[in-house]
Amino acid sequence: MTKIGIIGLGHLGKIHLKLLQEIDGFEIVGLFDIDSQLTNDLAKQSNLRACNSYKELLELSEAIDIVTPSLTHFELAAIALEHGKHLFIEKPVTPTVNEAQKLLQLNQKNLVIQVGHVERFNPAYTSCTALFKTPHLIEFKRFAIYNPRGTDVSVTLDLMVHDLDILLDTIKSPIKNISAHGHTEISKSADVAEATIEFENGCVAILSTNRNASGNIREITAYQHNTIINIDLLQKKSVIKEFKNLHKTNRDSGQNSQDKDVLIKYPIISPSNAIKDELLAFHKSITTGVKPAVTLEEAIEVLKLVQSIDEKILNHTTK
Repeated sequence: MTKIGIIGLGHLGKIHLKLLQEIDGFEIVGLFDIDSQLTNDLAKQSNLRACNSYKELLELSEAIDIVTPSLTHFELAAIALEHGKHLFIEKPVTPTVNEAQKLLQLNQKNLVIQVGHVERFNPAYTSCTALFKTPHLIEFKRFAIYNPRGTDVSVTLDLMVHDLDILLDTIKSPIKNISAHGHTEISKSADVAEATIEFENGCVAILSTNRNASGNIREITAYQHNTIINIDLLQKKSVIKEFKNLHKTNRDSGQNSQDKDVLIKYPIISPSNAIKDELLAFHKSITTGVKPAVTLEEAIEVLKLVQSIDEKILNHTTK
């Protein structure tokens, strides 16, 4: 049984609390939030210990689940590593590449650090990962109704980061070129962003993100030879279209012609909870030593890409 403490009891923290209670391999030994009333109320409701400080939480735990605003991640994670604690850190791991690299240097004890890029566990995505061969074009659309939570960082770090993680998980090729632009409406940084990423293997990714949209959309469409893969991450559905050549003989001319036969497939998607699955993966890494499902090194590469896109957007932002 792994003793785990939770810091951060907001919307997502409450979800983590509920799901960790359902995982037999974890024992929740304490809760902590800067809102002491919230901490005490949730602890009482859950019959768990309310900690008066982060230090107290660390003393009780073997692992820490950090579900606080991203600007606090580095400091909390650094202290936990100094105390020898395994870490689950919600995305983005830190706001900057420099801070994430410092965490990598601080992990002298080879503790497990898993980053919460939850879309990796989305069943609509996992049902199609084996089908990605050599995509030549991938389109990502991620639109969200306005929510003040997350607007302390750019829309790329808040929302597009999910799609960038999937992109790097899918396309194993160096990046050749990046172009991007954005639009600011509510926040100090861009709320709408468009990015085009070209890879050396010829694949092109087009990413569209908007956190002030009229509705929620989270879709991926990948085009590769004779195949289109459409993934609806929100509805947890996927559709595969395969195009096969049909050879026909024209009765009048006697010449052969080629038409396309379209075969549509609907992968079987088993119901699952992606957040619970990533927490289960975290437990497995702690107890078996298997590589974390989303490593700190992978999260750093995503942050580097976010940073590059944000730099491009700074030069092409409208208000």
